[in-house]
Amino acid sequence: MAAVLVPGLALAAEPHFPDPQPYQVEVQYPYVAYPTSYQLNDNYAWESSYPFNPGLYYHPYEQQLIVQDELDVTGGILSTDPTGMPLVSIIQGNIPEAVIQNVPPTVEHFPAADPQFQSPSYNKSYSRTQSFGNNIFGGGYAIDAAITATDGSLSEAKRVEAFAEGKVFGTAFNTQKELVRGRVEIRGQQGGANSGTAALYAVGQQIWSTNLSYTFAPAPINWSRTFLSASKTFMVGPVPINVKASLAGGVKLTVLGEVTPTVARLTATPGGWSNVTASASVSIIIASFGVEGSLTLINATMPSTGELFWPLCTINWKLKSNLALNTLSGTLSLYAKIKFLFFSKKWSVTIAQWNGLNYNWTLVDVNGTKDLGMCNYMNGPAEAPDVVAQAQ
Repeated sequence: MAAVLVPGLALAAEPHFPDPQPYQVEVQYPYVAYPTSYQLNDNYAWESSYPFNPGLYYHPYEQQLIVQDELDVTGGILSTDPTGMPLVSIIQGNIPEAVIQNVPPTVEHFPAADPQFQSPSYNKSYSRTQSFGNNIFGGGYAIDAAITATDGSLSEAKRVEAFAEGKVFGTAFNTQKELVRGRVEIRGQQGGANSGTAALYAVGQQIWSTNLSYTFAPAPINWSRTFLSASKTFMVGPVPINVKASLAGGVKLTVLGEVTPTVARLTATPGGWSNVTASASVSIIIASFGVEGSLTLINATMPSTGELFWPLCTINWKLKSNLALNTLSGTLSLYAKIKFLFFSKKWSVTIAQWNGLNYNWTLVDVNGTKDLGMCNYMNGPAEAPDVVAQAQ
């Protein structure tokens, strides 16, 4: 079946979240707020102990001494730029957040054991939330699935319900936002509605919904956009570079199942993905600057199945959730180059470097039968409930 493309918010401008706290990579290069269009080329002192004077002529032998002194002081690598001028390249390495995870532990809840007493409602649910990365770049997902059976009363007939939801969230420069969410719920009731809804959300805004009834299988949804952007200033050498990270990706949802007064059967496969592309800007005049690389933030597919059959004397149920996940793969590096009279210096720093995390799990796969004790008068003394459950 072909996927449905949802125009939704395709023309809406993505929200932007600036982080006002500059990132100081090294102690010797504190943050400096230069005036706009300030000329740093040939106007910023070198680190050599040799006196720096922009108006002074330096003899060739002095130039060689100064460049060598720069190499010794900075630990840089000597090469030549396209114009033939000596170039000292200084690798500042990785910031700690480029490779170190710092997120809350995974939170997971499995279906609870059957109560010892008879209850007017019977519920089985599963949930899991997991994060990756840190406050510079990160991603994560959340899964919720549940089935509920509610006994009838004088005012309301018995009903069966199933629910599934999957979320994907992302972090860039201290801003964490829910990127996509797929939500499906159905309810069957004797003498009442046998229906439900499926909906998709992007950055908290609903972009698609449809009604579900009886046997349903709406066309799969596949939709993409730029979700949001965030910015932060990094000190690359003595240069403040403003980095804008744009989080773009897609939303996916496939739904099928059945709902009747005694059957709630639902398989929902929400998913989402987001990649980071970055751009750089400066407010001063230097030889060159930029950002290199790209980053896969997260790509998650979260199929969940909930089944509830209530023929008469028993409740037969099933809950299953899987996860296919790729997250945090790629590299983002910044560089800044300044001209120093007769040579140039180039600093580079890596702000993200992840090898990729891949998972393909069955998170939960449980099923069972609950004897309601309604037919014991037909079968003699009540027998112990037959409950079968197998979790992975």
